[in-house]
Amino acid sequence: MLTPNHVVTTARAVLVTGALTAAALMLGPWPGLEQVFGLSDKAAHAIAFGGLVAVAFLAFPRMRRNDLAIAAILLGASVELAQMFTTDRSASLGDLLADSTGVAFVYLASHIENLRALARQRGGASFAEIAAQDRRRGARRPAAVIQTVFPPVEAESERPASFASRAARRFPRRA
Repeated sequence: MLTPNHVVTTARAVLVTGALTAAALMLGPWPGLEQVFGLSDKAAHAIAFGGLVAVAFLAFPRMRRNDLAIAAILLGASVELAQMFTTDRSASLGDLLADSTGVAFVYLASHIENLRALARQRGGASFAEIAAQDRRRGARRPAAVIQTVFPPVEAESERPASFASRAARRFPRRA
């Protein structure tokens, strides 16, 4: 039976294979190989790095997309730096820009599902209202359920000094 863990494991294998293949093609003695497939150099860079970051999103579902996108751009920059030390290749800022374009395209496309979920759940709210309700941003407010179970302490002077005294107040001994 196929499980999400199988997909993640397969995506990791594809990612390693794809990254090694892309590095070999970009550093190897085969300049102009992308023209065999009818692609320009910049289009090949954008497709390669867009594909790599898309597979990375599948391969590492618990990592932030921002971090994975930055890692892909840094990989592109490191390949361009490595090309400076090869005889057949030359580093190009245009290639790095094409790498970044491919990464940005997939990164922005990956946020479409988040936007769709927001439209389904909070379609009438403005983005400012949604951001104000987001618990990950700004000062964290305890959820309403937590406030009813553990009412907030009004003043700091009323708060017991030690953990044991706070715990004793919240969880009194049973008679």
